[in-house]
Amino acid sequence: MHSQIDFVDSQTLTPNPDVTPGRIILSSKDLAWPGIHIEKGENDGFTPDDVTVTQHYFAMNTGPALEWEWKDGHRFKTHRYETGDLWINPAGVPFSHRISGHNQFVLLTLDPQKLIELMPERPLPEHQAFRRQHQSKDKHLQLLMQALLIEAETGGPNGQLYVDSLSTALATHFVNHYSIETPVIERPVDLPRLQTLERQRLGVVVDYIETHLAEDMSLSDLALQAGLSKFHFSRLFKQAMGLTPHKYVIKRRIEQAAHHLKQGQPIAQVAHQFGFSDQSHFTRVFKQVKGSTPRQFIKGLL
Repeated sequence: MHSQIDFVDSQTLTPNPDVTPGRIILSSKDLAWPGIHIEKGENDGFTPDDVTVTQHYFAMNTGPALEWEWKDGHRFKTHRYETGDLWINPAGVPFSHRISGHNQFVLLTLDPQKLIELMPERPLPEHQAFRRQHQSKDKHLQLLMQALLIEAETGGPNGQLYVDSLSTALATHFVNHYSIETPVIERPVDLPRLQTLERQRLGVVVDYIETHLAEDMSLSDLALQAGLSKFHFSRLFKQAMGLTPHKYVIKRRIEQAAHHLKQGQPIAQVAHQFGFSDQSHFTRVFKQVKGSTPRQFIKGLL
């Protein structure tokens, strides 16, 4: 049995038939569940490169613990996935990873439009984005995926009603625990010009920036997170955020540095913590953003 999940090129969004997760043992494809799909399978290695899925994508390791390499910027980083650990990837967010050796999995996809339909009493805002999560030990998601898998295998007289209930629970949990807010929401004038997929990609980039403020981040690194060319990414980012990627990173570093200075941390320590080569460089940039030196900023707090 073949997988029903379409992996697409992250640049062109055209299907890539060469990317397949492996041999599928069980699938909900014949049940025609609207907007949600689950399948169980195995393979002897899976190495998708710069692809994405246009639905929200949940992968659970159901076999023994394994080493899973993920591309982060230009480098691959190894993550250890225990039995039951989950990887959660928002719709449209590009990824590259490498798994070698035999592995077993359960894959679930949830269509973004279905997510909206399942939550009529809590309309999702236009800017809604979700964070990617490695090595999640989310017991609630594990149980929901297991319940959907059992329903796909055994069925029942009230199958669709039961699936709808499980889907609603999954959607609610996903929104409550994996949604992120980005500065895009502060610029509603620009939002109508952004497609849902573009908002998702910018959300991932902003999330990436927040967790790598102490590290060097090149334009290529950020564009790779968005799955866009450097030119397209730079134009889209400035349109949505009002700043170039470089200026936005500097602004966020200084804002976070100011927060730590308020907590009483030494200037030299804060400068080093947020990736500045020396204290004089930090002082110069801080003044450009805040209008005062770090010492003047601290004195103003007294």
